[in-house]
Amino acid sequence: MLPDLLSAGFALAPVWPALGAIVIALLLLPRARPSERLVARITTVAVWLSLLSAACGLALHLSHGPVDYRLGNWYDAAEYSFPLVMLFDGLAAVMSAFVALMVVTTVRFSTTYLHREPGFVRFFVLTLFFAAGMQLLVLAGSVELLFIGWEFVGLSSVLLVAFFHERAMPVQAALRVLVTYRVCDIGLLLGAVGLHHWLGTTVWVDIFARLPGHAGAAAGLAIGLALVFAAMGKSAQFPVGGWLPRAMEGPTASSAVFYGSLSVHAGVFLLLRAAPLLEQSLTTRVVLIVVGLTTAVIAALSSQVSADAKSAVAHATASQVGLMFVECGLGFYTLATVHLIAHATLRYYQFLRTPTALHDALWQQAALGRTDSDEAAARWEGVALVRRRALYRLALERFAVEPALDRLVTRPIMNLSRLLDRLENGLLALHGRQPEAGTGAPLPVMAPDLNGDRAPARPALSDLRADHGAPEART
Repeated sequence: MLPDLLSAGFALAPVWPALGAIVIALLLLPRARPSERLVARITTVAVWLSLLSAACGLALHLSHGPVDYRLGNWYDAAEYSFPLVMLFDGLAAVMSAFVALMVVTTVRFSTTYLHREPGFVRFFVLTLFFAAGMQLLVLAGSVELLFIGWEFVGLSSVLLVAFFHERAMPVQAALRVLVTYRVCDIGLLLGAVGLHHWLGTTVWVDIFARLPGHAGAAAGLAIGLALVFAAMGKSAQFPVGGWLPRAMEGPTASSAVFYGSLSVHAGVFLLLRAAPLLEQSLTTRVVLIVVGLTTAVIAALSSQVSADAKSAVAHATASQVGLMFVECGLGFYTLATVHLIAHATLRYYQFLRTPTALHDALWQQAALGRTDSDEAAARWEGVALVRRRALYRLALERFAVEPALDRLVTRPIMNLSRLLDRLENGLLALHGRQPEAGTGAPLPVMAPDLNGDRAPARPALSDLRADHGAPEART
């Protein structure tokens, strides 16, 4: 009886935050803005119930070991079924409790931090949405359920990066995050499809049971690389990690829980969950090590030259996550799990303290006479001046990774899309049909902004007059 109650309890961990978000959304239907106190209370109750559910799961794991909790199928179609299954092992138990604890702390901090902010209600709805997705991600017993939680986390991340949408930079940064997530999520989709064709299942327990009979297959290499690609995008690894510093445009509280604590480590969790799959191929593990080491070096150097505290912490976060990739590649999964929890806690605290970073630095200098920057500068004195300048410039430009991607990947794809668009219009003209409205129109000219990104250039005055008429002709 008790195991059944505990199983039902931990299965509700993603439900409470989702229910809280729905309740707040319903309060907005009469177009009467609910009070901050009411929104904060609903959110607090939801996240505390989620923490209680995670505690039930932790107790269940300690008393009965791993639990594969199957709730049946969502639907069946021919030979395919969508199973609703929760996997609560040691990894899920620790991560579920940690996620719930971090969200509870964030809600408590944000209640005061965002007081009288115009987007107060929107922030808490998105935070609950994120908490539900993160709990579903760590408790999912199948790749499909993990993918749903993965998408919840990604969507809420994008919307919170663009939280201050009245300014252009947060919106541009959110679009950059969205594009990176969309591209890299293809890896998780391909991995799920590949598992269906290779092993006939996407339930983690069944996958691990069937792997010994399919060792060494080429499909294992392809699926492993697809999952690594998905993890690279979510965890801001080389060469697709340029979105992480831009994500700092969101509120400090969301930066702390998303890009210091939980969301940025979701890729590492995917690697830990799929560890038996990764071990099927030496090539996959070598790729993990190379990607992790490259990111660790580049991000660590970029962190040293960052001009603001949040960007410096963001680069430092990517560097440590890169080391977790290396640990997974070497097979040190327990070490990677401990590293994940410890690092997420530290970065969460650092992000929350970034508004007082200058005060902390001055206090440290007054107390010790030296700061971390002074010590870092002293260490660089041992490097030759020419090499020091070269490294500084490379780090300042983030090793020109993003311009290279723009030149080698983005521009060729955009040029190909324009060519295909012209071919489509030509074929339509041959058949005597007119192109649909909006097709064939040239894409906006992209001009670099002050941060090195590319933004649509302003249209010429003559273009505006051609589209809307001359100013003196308008009434």
